[in-house]
This record gives sequence, C-alpha cells and structure tokens, in this order.
Amino acid sequence: MYTTILWDLDNTLLDFNASEKYAFNTCMVQAGLTPDDALLSLYSQINRAFWNRLERGEITKKELLTQRFVHFFATAGISGVDIALFRDTYQRLLGSVFYCLDDSLTLCRKLHASHRQYIVTNGVASTQRNKLQGSGLADLMDGCFISEELGFEKPSAEFFRLCMERIPAFQKQETLIVGDSLTSDMLGGVRAGIACCWYNPGGATAPDDLPINHTIRSLWELLPILGL
Repeated sequence: MYTTILWDLDNTLLDFNASEKYAFNTCMVQAGLTPDDALLSLYSQINRAFWNRLERGEITKKELLTQRFVHFFATAGISGVDIALFRDTYQRLLGSVFYCLDDSLTLCRKLHASHRQYIVTNGVASTQRNKLQGSGLADLMDGCFISEELGFEKPSAEFFRLCMERIPAFQKQETLIVGDSLTSDMLGGVRAGIACCWYNPGGATAPDDLPINHTIRSLWELLPILGL
C-alpha cells in the first residue's frame, strides 16, 4: 500500500513543453527575431542535452542556464543577442504560465485526503515555486523538494536521501515516485530503493535494464495502483 507519492513536476503534473514554447517564442520576439518551430525544436534538443549533462554531474546549474543559450544561438547562426537578458527573461516567463496535464490538479485534489504528496524536481527554484503557486498545486502538496535548494540533482542518491530525511515518518515501502523521465525520476527512484511509476503517455518502450514497478499512459491510471 502506497501512502506517499513523490511527484515530478515538469511534463508529469505540468506541461513543460507548452510553457517552454511560450517563453522561448516571446523572448525571440522581444529580441527582434522571428520564432518558428524549427528553432524551438533546436533549442529544446540543446536544452535537454544540457539537463542530461547536469543529471550526470558534468556541469553546474549556473553553467546550464547560460551555456544552453550560448550554444543555441551559435548553432542557429544568430548573433547580436543579449544572452543574459534573454536568459533572465526566459526564466521569468517560464514560471509565469502553467498547463496541467491529464487534469492533474483535480487528481491531486482527490488524492489530498488519502495520500501524502510531495514535489521532487530539478527545475529552477523560483520558476518551479511560481508554477506551483499559480497552478494551485502548492496547496495540495505536503512539501516540495527542489534540487537547487537541496544542493543535489535527481537522480543522485544524495537528493533522495535528503528528501527522505525531511519527510516525517518516511517509509520506503510505502512510497511511490511518479515521473516521466527515465534518467531522472525512474533511475533516481531505483537508486533510492523506492517503487517507480513511469508516466509514459507516448507509449515508449521501457529499457530492459531499469526495473520499473508500474507504467501509466494517463495520470488517472494511478488510482487503481493506489487502491482507489
């Protein structure tokens, strides 16, 4: 019986891709550039690669936040952009909009009476907290663990160790992590020794070398797993 849920935030409870598109395109227009899907796709690929490097401990969060844009504009052949201004505006806009996936707000509200719920995220602290407050999810959570504040990134054992220490009466066998990322959420859960539920709306094939307890394509498929 699971009594505690560790929720990933971006592309699990909230549609990060939609927020990313809004923030990126708005910044492009403000910089006097014409946004298009090809440029957004290029940036998204570069951004994901930088976050993967962060998860592996190859770069710092500070380096990521600036260098992803340096690399993007260099790759796209665009010059004359104030990188620092673009970076800061993008991060602010990213936290100003939020789109719930699978009516996640209603689901978390339903679970609020029966389960403890916590956010576990690698995102920028100010951005994540803005999205949690604005979306209404903050009121339904028992706590929020952000890598920037803990000093360690998912999927590191240190990140999850600190989470466990700060959750009252924590019980591994009663805890389930739910997230979309194999390299961050699922690998982190496996390393921490807790049950893993992979949110996989696209129906991708799970790797053979990563033990995942549950796979769902809709967040609402979590209810029978929780006995509801």
